[in-house]
Amino acid sequence: MSPDKMPLAQPSLVGSKIYLRPTTPEDIANMYPWFLRCEPQSMSCRPRKLPTSAELVESFTKREKSTEEEDFTVCRLNDSAPVGRIRFFGVNTLNRSAELGLLIDPDEHHHGYGSEAMQVLIRYLFKYRGLNKVHAQTAGFNKAAIGMLEKLGFKRDGTLRDHYFYDQAFHAGYVYSLLLYELDW
Repeated sequence: MSPDKMPLAQPSLVGSKIYLRPTTPEDIANMYPWFLRCEPQSMSCRPRKLPTSAELVESFTKREKSTEEEDFTVCRLNDSAPVGRIRFFGVNTLNRSAELGLLIDPDEHHHGYGSEAMQVLIRYLFKYRGLNKVHAQTAGFNKAAIGMLEKLGFKRDGTLRDHYFYDQAFHAGYVYSLLLYELDW
C-alpha cells in the first residue's frame, strides 16, 4: 500500500503509568473533593465563587463540545482508577498554541502522574493537533507546579507581578511555555 493510501495512526494517550480518557460528568462529581482540598482560590488569579458539585457538573455538561478545548481524566494504568484531570483550552489556530491545566488528586501527589499526563497530552497536541506551543500559568507559591514545568523543559516566559492574592498576600504569577522544537523527551 502506498504511503498516501495508508490509514492515519490513531493517537495513543497511554503512558507507562497512566492513560488519558475523555472526562465524564460523573468524573467531575467524583473530582469535586480534590478541587476543594487543593484550595480553589489558590488555583486562579480571578475571584472564584465556590460552586457546588452539582453546579460544576451542570457547567461541564452544558459546555459546548469544541476542538478548542478538551478535558481528560488521568487514570492509573494498573487499575484504571482516576487520579487526575488534565485539559487544554484556548487553542489559537493561527499561532498553533494552547493553554494547559492540571489537577491531581491530593492523595496521589508525588507519584509522577501529573508529569506523565502532561507528557502524554503534549505529545498528542504536537503530533496530532499540529500545535507549535503549549503554555501554562501558575502562582509563584506553587513550587510543585513550577518544578514540574521546568523539569519537563518549559521556559519561563514572564512574570506577572502581584498577580495572585492568596493567603492575605500578593504573589507573582508565572507564564511558562514549551515549543515543539524544544521537546526532548
